[in-house]
Formats: sequence, C-alpha cells, structure tokens
Amino acid sequence: MADDGFYRDLPAAVAFAEAIDTRAHVDLPDDWWVAIADVVDSTQAIADGAYKKVNTVGVACIAAIANLERSLELPFVFGGDGATFALPERLRAPAIVALRGAQRLAAASFGLQLRAGLVRVGDLRRDGHWVRIGKLALSPLVSQPLLSGRGWDEAERRVKGEGAGVCRVDPDGGPAQADFSGFECRWQNVPSFRDVKLALIVVATAPEPAVNQATYGRVLAAIDEIFGDLGAHHPLRAQRLQLAFAPRALAGETLVRTVDRGFWAKTGYALRILLQNLAGCYLFARGIDTRAVRWSRYRDDLVANTDFRKFDGALRMVVDASQAQIAALQARLAAEQAAGALAWGMHSSREALITCLVESHAGRHLHFVDGSDGGYALAARQLKTQLAAARPPQALS
Repeated sequence: MADDGFYRDLPAAVAFAEAIDTRAHVDLPDDWWVAIADVVDSTQAIADGAYKKVNTVGVACIAAIANLERSLELPFVFGGDGATFALPERLRAPAIVALRGAQRLAAASFGLQLRAGLVRVGDLRRDGHWVRIGKLALSPLVSQPLLSGRGWDEAERRVKGEGAGVCRVDPDGGPAQADFSGFECRWQNVPSFRDVKLALIVVATAPEPAVNQATYGRVLAAIDEIFGDLGAHHPLRAQRLQLAFAPRALAGETLVRTVDRGFWAKTGYALRILLQNLAGCYLFARGIDTRAVRWSRYRDDLVANTDFRKFDGALRMVVDASQAQIAALQARLAAEQAAGALAWGMHSSREALITCLVESHAGRHLHFVDGSDGGYALAARQLKTQLAAARPPQALS
C-alpha cells in the first residue's frame, strides 16, 4: 500500500524552469488514481457566453476534491473547462461521491454537463503510459503540481472516450455529496495593462524527452525576451486588484456555496459577500492587519499564489501582452512548429478572470487565472487543430 502522503511529502522546487525539468519528477504510486473532470461541449457553452459558468464549474470540482482530506494536499491542475487530479486508493470512493455532487451542481445551478472518471495509475503504467509528477513552491504555504508522462493524457482520452478500465462517474449512480468550502469568486476581472491577456498552450512534439525539455526551455527564454521579466508579463498586479460588488459578478460563488439551499439562504449568502467585500475594501485601503491575517499583504500574496503558468505535459500560461509582442511570439512558435518541435494554441482576451480556493486567508489560498472569455479552452481548440495536422505528440515521460 503506497503512502497516502506521497505528494504532500514531495520536495518542492523554487523556480518554475527547475520544476518543469521532468528528470526530477517522480512516478506516481501504482495504487493511486488519475481523475479527470471536464465540461461537455464547453466550446459551445463559451460561444453562448457562458464561459464564467464553465470556469466556475471547473474550480468547484477542485474544491470538492481538495476538501476530501486537506492534510494530504492532493495534486490538481485547472484546465479552464475542467481539472485533472491524483488521489490514493483510499479516497477513490469518497472522490466519486464528491464528483457526483459537482456533476449535480453543474446541471442544477449552471445548466452544464460535467463528465468525470478515474483511471488507476498501475493500469496506465502497465500499458506503457508513465504518470509522473513534480512540485513547485509558489510561497511558503502554497505549492503547485507539475505533471509529466503520457499517462495523464491517456487517462483523459479514456475518460472522454470508450477506453477500458475507466471508473466512470454517473451523476445518478449513487450518493452525491460535495463540500465546496473555500470556493470564492469575489474579484473583478483584471483588464490588460498593455493590450490583452494572452492564454498560451505549447506542446513539444518530439519523441525524445530530452529534446522536448530543450524545446520548453527555448519557449520560456523567448517569453522572457519578448514579454520582459516575470513582473512585466504577470497577468495580475496587486494594486490593480479590485473586489467585486455587482450581483452578477458574485452569483457564481453564491450558487456554488448554497447549492441545494433555498432562496433566503442564497440571498443571505450574497449579502454576506457584499458586506465582507466592503470590509475588505476598508482593510486594503487602510493597510490594516488583524491578529489572524496580514490584510496589507493579502493582494501581494494573491499575485504570488496564482497558477498563471503551469505544466501538465503541456506548457500553459496566461500573460499580459501587447499585439506587437504576440506577433513576435507567433513568429518564434511558427518557426519551431515548422521544424517539427512543437504545436501551440493561443487566445486573446480583454481581461483576466480570477477564481479562488481559500483554505485560510492567512496564507493558504490558491488563485486560478484564465482569459475572461474562453482563454485556455479556446487556445486548446487551436492546439488540437495543429496536432491533428502533425504526427501524434509524445508527451514528456
């Protein structure tokens, strides 16, 4: 029986370039499971103007799984219209119950269908698909997983298709109960400081892991060269973060946190958010700290604790960009693509959307960033078109 605390006890790299070096990644235990959740027909939902709903459901899934047992720090990666998780065998049955709860939330509160399923790591490895993981420290109390190996993509393919060995989650197949504690969506969208917020996905396509590693290194170097250092291209700025007060902007959190509750409970929760945001504005403006929380630093911590760049067998980033910078990056990527090194997709949005998972305002809070009108999901559509025209990619193993 593998150690349930496998991921919690994994050493964390302190630099992103170091964390995506898959030579330092380790194999996930055979008795763990890869869980996949994604919104069905998310592209059409986005075209219909429901991207914030799609985004909300994706992060709600993460809250449902993260709350199964907080002490384990279960790894998860947000994909825009869903999420990928890993969890030990002991939590497989509770995870299915929680994912059913997320499915019912998606249907009842947002009119969306959420697909979910689990694949055993040992089965993936037996079939030649490696499932590996690394860890990045975003701050002293918050870390982020980095995924590598073909097993993650294979698990997604099996869950979305008719692959064998999938433990599928049927919303009507049994108990449905999810804890969405910590889910928050209280910030206004963040406008671009240049022209747009650019969602970018890059997949290195060589069969050799070392060649792919070099490709990702060149892409990161090109981003730094074109967009400037991290502070210049980060999609958020602490001083530009503003709490939301429009009922429509706060509706997502209210619907998630009061699922299966009545009108007055929903109304009371919405009013509580408004009052808390009013208090937050006062604390931020005055730079007031309390015994429990350094509110004068909270927005800086929020910027540090974002997943604006991540790696799950593909490099994914949301950056603040000018049109000239995008053109320069497209030229670099097109040259790499022509050489057979990679495939890519990108989508420009006017604003960045922030959705939060808050265990504690005193430090343990993680923030998911995406383009406001479809970012990652629409970038993925362009990526899939390129991959279909090329030879099948070999993710890092």
